[in-house]
Parts: sequence; structure tokens; C-alpha cells
Amino acid sequence: MKITAIDQSHNHPGRYRISVDNKSLGYVTAEDIFELGLLLGRAITKQTYDKLVQRVTYNQYYFAAIAYASRRLHSKAEVVRYLRHHGCALHHANAIVQKLEQLGIIDEIKLAEAFVHDTLTLKPLSSRVLALKLKAKQLDPKLIEQSITTAGYDDSAALEQLVHQKQTRYVGQQDRFFRYLLRQGFAYSDIVKAIGKPEFKRRPPVR
Repeated sequence: MKITAIDQSHNHPGRYRISVDNKSLGYVTAEDIFELGLLLGRAITKQTYDKLVQRVTYNQYYFAAIAYASRRLHSKAEVVRYLRHHGCALHHANAIVQKLEQLGIIDEIKLAEAFVHDTLTLKPLSSRVLALKLKAKQLDPKLIEQSITTAGYDDSAALEQLVHQKQTRYVGQQDRFFRYLLRQGFAYSDIVKAIGKPEFKRRPPVR
């Protein structure tokens, strides 16, 4: 077996497409080339070929993870889930996530802070529901609590903002509005202060 091509990617500097016996295997990095001793025209052993295939496979998932994690902030668990969904072995997925965390591409502190900020800006939630959504990303509970506390998250202010956003939709439907706000995780007493006591309509008895 012989290395027949080492072509640098035009779109991704530092990545090289490797071909063995005129068959393209995929991309490697400059570090891979030096580590495996790859030179154009050099014959390689079966052992080196197997290592090359493993490295190409790893890089395929690694580059995909970089693209996925760079589109928006993701937790470590989300990136692992993404890689596993696309067939990546668990030990490779964990190694890739660890590397991306070291590079700062995955930053769960920034993720939690951004999530809290966006929630305050776009759709106010109770701190309870907000914590549940962050927990779904499998973030550390202490990190979740810290991010909410640091942001000075105020349930009353969030409730007031949500009422202001949604009240026109529920004109004349105070009972439905009350139920909606309860589903958002706000306290019963806080909702009463904001829109008054619920006026749930009684259903007629079934005969």
C-alpha cells in the first residue's frame, strides 16, 4: 500500500485529504501526518493503514462536532448525543467533547449565562421552569443555580413581563390565562397578585 495523494483542503486550512493506492480515505491533520509518518509516495504497512483509517474516522466526527458546536452553544451532553446519533463510538465522543471543552468551543458556563439572558429577553419563564430546561441539557445543578442567581433572576419581574406579552391573547379568558401562567411554573400567589384570583367556570353536572 502506498500514499498516493496528500491534498490540502481549500476551505479548511490544516486539513489534508489522504489517498492510499489512489483511493481517498478522508481528512487528517498536520499532526496526524507527522505522527503516522505519512509522505507522498511512501509505502505503508497494514498496521499504519489501520491507524490511518481510525484517525480518519475520528477526524470525521471531530470536524462534525466542531461545526455543530460552533453554530450555537451546546452542553457536553448535547454534543455527545449528537455524535452518538451519527454513529460515533462513545469513547471517541467523550474524547472529542473533552478536546472541544479544552479549546473553549464547548463552554457550559457561557451556555447557562446565555440561556438565562435569552429567556429574560425573549420569553420570560419562572426560575423553576428555567432550571428544568437547563437540567435537560444535563448541566451541573450548581452551575444552573449559580447562573440564575448571578443574573439576579426575579420571578415577579418575569411574570410581569410575560403577563404584559400575553394578556391581549387571553382577553375575557382569565381562567385560561391563569392556567397558562401556572404551567409556566409561577407561584399561585404571585399570579393572583398579577392578574387576580382565578375565576374557573364550573362544568354542569353530568346527568
